Amino acid sequence: MKSLHIPLAMAVSLAVNGPLHAETATSADQQKVTDTESTLILGRILVASEAEDTTAADSSVSVISSEEMAQQLTTDLGSLLRYEPGVEVTRDSRFGVEGINIRGLDGDRVRMTVDGVEQADAYGPTTTYLRTGRSTLDLDSIEAVEITKGGDVTAGSGGLAGGVEFRTKEPSSFLEPEGDDSHVSLKSGYRSASDEFANTLTLANRSGDLESLLVYTHRKSQETDTYEGSDLLGDERGEADPGDLASDNILAKLQYQLNEANRIGLVVEHFESDSNFDLLSESSTSSLRSSDDESERNRIGVFHEYRQDTALFDSLRWQFDYQTTKTENGTYIESTSSDRYVDRFYEEKSAQASVDLNKQIGDHAIRYGISYTDESLENLNKNTVDGSTEVTRFSPKADGASIGAYLEDSWALSDRLTLIPALRYDHYQYETSGDQYIDSWGDNSGHALTAQLGGEYQLTPVYSLFGKYGTGFRAPDMDDLYYYYENAVSFGGNNFSYLIAPNPDLDPERSIFLEGGIRAQNHFGSAELTLFYNRYRDFIEQVSLGTSSTYTLGVYTNENIDKVTIKGVEFKGNLDLHGMDERIAQGWTLTTAAAYADGWNEEDDEPLDSISPLTLVAGLNYDHPSQRWGGSLNLTWVDGKDEADLSEDSEWLSIPSHTLLDLTGYYNLNQHLKVSAGLFNLTDEKYWVWNDIRELSSTSTNLDRYTQPGRNVGIDLTLSF
Repeated sequence: MKSLHIPLAMAVSLAVNGPLHAETATSADQQKVTDTESTLILGRILVASEAEDTTAADSSVSVISSEEMAQQLTTDLGSLLRYEPGVEVTRDSRFGVEGINIRGLDGDRVRMTVDGVEQADAYGPTTTYLRTGRSTLDLDSIEAVEITKGGDVTAGSGGLAGGVEFRTKEPSSFLEPEGDDSHVSLKSGYRSASDEFANTLTLANRSGDLESLLVYTHRKSQETDTYEGSDLLGDERGEADPGDLASDNILAKLQYQLNEANRIGLVVEHFESDSNFDLLSESSTSSLRSSDDESERNRIGVFHEYRQDTALFDSLRWQFDYQTTKTENGTYIESTSSDRYVDRFYEEKSAQASVDLNKQIGDHAIRYGISYTDESLENLNKNTVDGSTEVTRFSPKADGASIGAYLEDSWALSDRLTLIPALRYDHYQYETSGDQYIDSWGDNSGHALTAQLGGEYQLTPVYSLFGKYGTGFRAPDMDDLYYYYENAVSFGGNNFSYLIAPNPDLDPERSIFLEGGIRAQNHFGSAELTLFYNRYRDFIEQVSLGTSSTYTLGVYTNENIDKVTIKGVEFKGNLDLHGMDERIAQGWTLTTAAAYADGWNEEDDEPLDSISPLTLVAGLNYDHPSQRWGGSLNLTWVDGKDEADLSEDSEWLSIPSHTLLDLTGYYNLNQHLKVSAGLFNLTDEKYWVWNDIRELSSTSTNLDRYTQPGRNVGIDLTLSF
């Protein structure tokens, strides 16, 4: 725990010095700080255009704005979360970003939404030839990202670890507050680590009561570089598999203000990506492999907002969205004996409707709503060998329906104490249908009643206590329930067969979460210290059912296990250095954040390998009072992994710690042209991200292919009118 001394010392400094400085500062000093306060507070409140405040006083929430993303030269989920301890992405060199890990849980245990629309499930069979990630979006179309760590009853199924909510840009983001107006901008960027060129065109307009927006982004890149050095064993480096990648993203919106109380809108999203790789890491002198992968997401949605004081609500918003997400992975295998092409496909379609209402009744700020989702899922596997094609499925076709209703009350008992009780009910059902390729594996259904009680108590004008206790759940997805694969292989007279059997009788995963902490905030900064404890039951995990003469390598299936616990501590804070000491020029700020988690699989009495190491981030930032130019120097330190932190199945003995330095800056040449640039991994550190390699072996010959880039640069130019 020694590594936490720096952020904890800052918290103590703020606790001891904050009130003293607040009392002795002159009113002029206070006004000076207040004028720039919005740029100093890390724990910002996300207020979506024409929407309600979405953050909760009882939760640990981080918000990353589009302005911050631009200054940090963000291009994907990995760069988005680089300075958010306790949250990181999992990625694969071929399939890219596959998901987000929050406090040691990832995949479908992290809820991901875009404008409230739940994103498609991850689908990752055991075979390496099919992966569907959950990053089918482009961050240049995103206005803000809200990250909630820990359980949230109002979110429903899937948010056991927390949630990541993406909000797309609005026409009003680029237009004057009132009157007819137009905006045109072109952003062009380059990233040396992947030789990426990107261009984003943005058009916005308001004519009377009609607003419109079009954002189009095209990216083209090559494989992301690995580190140029030797691997852990002292051998020569393994370069990344060479490849070409391209993506296109379109966001279009129309919004019309019918009158003071009513607003309607239409949104269209289209995202597609293509990649082609020479899979040298999987090839040999007798077998060459390459890939051709495509992903696509399409969404069309409508919404209506109504603001009028009535007996049932003060504001109401309903929306309906139809979304399709599909992935096709093609793998070519050319060998001396035969040619093989594996074409694997996964598609998920969903229709999602929701109604959310808000009502103020005395000291009660009430939120309630209902949501309904209808979805269908399908996958197909075509295996062509020397012109002969065999068609199979990993899972039968499945249709699912779910409905949820929630009620939350923010009850101000006094000027100092607020209680936030919440209650939610969910019901889900899957139905499968067999065909000539696979049998029906049966239906699955379930329901859950979850609840939580949170609150915040204002100890003093500077300090407040917050916390919440509640229950959560996650319905099993199609991959959990129905995945089937039989590998019948004999080689050299030996049987190497195994079977992965479906289990349509799985129960939903359930959780009990408890978190609490203390916040401090005054004119000179803010700090937040959070402790959390999560307990999970009926955790879904693949287990071995033993071996047989038919399946000598074993039979495997998913089962519910008891139990898993994850606990830890997190800190974040910032200081206005000029406010603390007038000898320091105005505009200098210091930010810190740290996260530590400990996870335990009590079924097997061993650690959870998905827990990220202790992480510390510290940033020294400067923004000129004119806001014309500024920059940041960020330090990230990640602890290593020792044998005591790993399960018996892990093939690692230890992972070294690493320290990164990043330097970013921006300069507004004039009101029309802005330049942002960054130099990343200044010290050319060689390192791995733990969740990228946790399933590998420390003796893997491909280990260096998973190293992160060495020293690299990025630059963006934005021209706007």
